[in-house]
Amino acid sequence: MLRKALVLAIVLAGCAGDAPAVGDVDLPLGDRDPADMKADGGWGYALTCKDIPSLPPLVSPRITISLQGLTLHLVDPATGYDKVFPIGPGAIDHDAGVTKDESLSLWPVLAYGTKDFALKPATNTACKIWWTDPETGEVSPVFAGLPFLSWSGSYGIHGPIDNFRAQNGGNLRRGFVSHGCVRMEAEDIKEVYARIKTVANVPVHVQREPERLADGTRVDVPARWVGAECTADADCNFAGGLCKTNPWSERGFCSARCTRTCADKAGYPTTFCVTDPDDAGKGMCVAKMIAQDEGCRPYDHFQPDTAARFGQLSVTATVCLPGSPGWVGDHCFLDADCLAGNRCAGADGATPGTCTQTCTRTCPDKAGFATTFCVNEADLGGAVCVRTCTPASNASECPAGTTCVERARNGTTTKRFVCEPS
Repeated sequence: MLRKALVLAIVLAGCAGDAPAVGDVDLPLGDRDPADMKADGGWGYALTCKDIPSLPPLVSPRITISLQGLTLHLVDPATGYDKVFPIGPGAIDHDAGVTKDESLSLWPVLAYGTKDFALKPATNTACKIWWTDPETGEVSPVFAGLPFLSWSGSYGIHGPIDNFRAQNGGNLRRGFVSHGCVRMEAEDIKEVYARIKTVANVPVHVQREPERLADGTRVDVPARWVGAECTADADCNFAGGLCKTNPWSERGFCSARCTRTCADKAGYPTTFCVTDPDDAGKGMCVAKMIAQDEGCRPYDHFQPDTAARFGQLSVTATVCLPGSPGWVGDHCFLDADCLAGNRCAGADGATPGTCTQTCTRTCPDKAGFATTFCVNEADLGGAVCVRTCTPASNASECPAGTTCVERARNGTTTKRFVCEPS
């Protein structure tokens, strides 16, 4: 496909820059609302550079982008600033290549072998307007006069694209929607730019997994919605919100009671009312599985499944329900919870075990998941495959009930940090 042909040129040309010059080639945009695809020349406010707010600048800011967590986390230890923003990163790639079965935004991480990048004043712009369709050459002002911040060549942080003609710059769909850049709400990208525009070097850490704090708490936006992680009903701070327990993740998730239908929230996947597995006489709201939350990846230990509407069995939908993805390191209760070739080790009653497989030296890896490592772990049955983890990122790869520890490869002195039962 054309995108694959463009990969070699992404450092030279891409999303970034102001009005397009002859020869510039932009990355494709990714998913767009059909209402925005009519190039009629009626651009509304898209040709207007948006005002940058006057905000106190940060001193030593750093950014963490979590692709499956759908967050951009901007912190500054020097001033105490700490804020989490919702994002729309790259769609899940189904073509053969570097990012097959991964978010398209992971390309720089996989191609360059690093998760650490940077924002610099020379590659940031306060007002980006024009985009050139690399397939047709058509030019349109989808960036709407909002800032564009390049963290790796063509891969940048920019505005929401959807409804780009609007006075405020558009509306974000939080999910896997772009072709590799990271979309933000218009007001959010303006704030980020205002606070870091004078900083010579802003570290940007890009990871697949949801970001977690040292105590295991998931980093998320303050306004929670259906599917968000929680520890109490109060965390689900929307009308009727309640915190349900997911037995596979051993963590809570936000839902709401329902009888037939559920409320929806702009910018999020639509919801669906299903039977509560803990109480067949009640309904609970879950997210539908669509491209925006493909594979239920934003939710810890959820799986796509076809379910009937509560109280109306003739109506079904593909939704995200508690369950095990089944790969090495995922929680399980039965061998059937695990993917072919794996087994469930260490499950005990209501306490889940771990999907694993036997090994001698090496283990297989799978796109969309952390790499694996072969260790000798008596609690899991001897020489088995486990998931690797990153202590510097608070072991965000590890599920609840596991600890990130350094272990030697079975039969060797080579060591890696891996997730093991606590």
